[in-house]
Amino acid sequence: MQGFIFLEGRYVPSPYEVDFDGDALTINGREFKADAFDLSDYEEREREREGRFGRRRPRWGREARVTHGDPQVQRVNYTEEAWRFREPVEASPADLYRRFYEDIRSVDFGMIVVLYSGERPRMLYPEQGGMDLLRALRDSDGPAAMTQISSRVEPTDASLSRLLTEFQPTPEFSEHVEAKLKKFDQAEADGERVTAATHWISKISYPLTVFAMAVVVLGFGHLLSNRPQIESSATDPTDWSKHRKVVGQSLLIVALLSAVDLIWTLGTANAGLMRELNPLGSGMIAEPVRLFLFKATVTGMSIGILYRLHRRPVAQVASWWCCLLLTLLTARWVMFQSMFL
Repeated sequence: MQGFIFLEGRYVPSPYEVDFDGDALTINGREFKADAFDLSDYEEREREREGRFGRRRPRWGREARVTHGDPQVQRVNYTEEAWRFREPVEASPADLYRRFYEDIRSVDFGMIVVLYSGERPRMLYPEQGGMDLLRALRDSDGPAAMTQISSRVEPTDASLSRLLTEFQPTPEFSEHVEAKLKKFDQAEADGERVTAATHWISKISYPLTVFAMAVVVLGFGHLLSNRPQIESSATDPTDWSKHRKVVGQSLLIVALLSAVDLIWTLGTANAGLMRELNPLGSGMIAEPVRLFLFKATVTGMSIGILYRLHRRPVAQVASWWCCLLLTLLTARWVMFQSMFL
C-alpha cells in the first residue's frame, strides 16, 4: 500500500505519480523547481558521504568507471603500489534534487512525506513515528500530539508542528488512513502473537518433549503387547474385564497424545514454525480457546463411544488403531521438536 504525501498542509490523494526530468519534480501533475524546497540536509549528507568515501581510492582499484552526465565520477588511473587522492566535488543542485526525488519515490513503500515550500522535506517511515503522525492527524490532536511523536523524530521539527496545526482531514484521507492503520495494527498484532508464541513454546518445549517421549514408549509397548483379536475361540470364555482394561489403556494414551498434539500445534503454528493443513484446524488456529473446545469435544465424544462399546471387536480394533496413529504422530512431533532443543 502506498504511503502519504502532505503538501502545504493538505493531503494529496493517492495513487501517486512522481516524475523527474532533471530540472523539475512533478507530483501528480504539479511541478516543483529545484529551489522549491530547502535541501540543506542533502548537502550535509553529501559532504559526509564525500568525506568518508570520496577522497581515498581503494588500493586494488585500477580505473574508475565513467558515467556520462554525472560530475561526481572522474576518470582516474591507478597502480597497485600507491593510493590516489582526489579533491571532493561539490554536488550540483540537480544532483541533490535527484536524490530528493529518489527518496520521495519511497512513498510507494509506505513512506509519509511532508512538504512545505521553502522548508526542509520531512519523511517518516511507518515504524519511525509515521503511524503516530497519521493517528494524530486522523484524530485531529493538533500540537499536543508532538509530545508522543517527538520521541521518534526531532523535537523541533517545524514541518510536523505546522502540519499538526493546520491539517484538516478529508474524506479521501480518512478512508486511506483507516485502511493503512488497520493493516498496520493487524501486522503489529500478528508480530506480538508470534513473539509470545515463540517465547511460550521455548519454555515448554523441553519438558513436553520428555513427557511425549515417555508416552510414546508406553504407547508402542502397549500396542505390541495387546494386539486386537477380531475373532475369539468358541472354547475359550471371553474375559470382558481384560478387554475393558486394554481398550481403556488405548484410549487413555489417545487422550494424552491428543493433548500433546494440541499444545504443539497451537505453539508452533502461532510461532510461524509450521502451517496447519487441516482445513478445520487452520480456520481456528488463531483462536486457541475455540480450537481447544472443538478438539476436546470431538476427542472426548470419540473416546466415550469407543469405551462404551468396548465389548465389540470393532471398538477394540478402532481404539488400537487410534492409539497407533497418535503414537506415530507424536513420535514425529518429538523428532521435529528435538531439532530446536
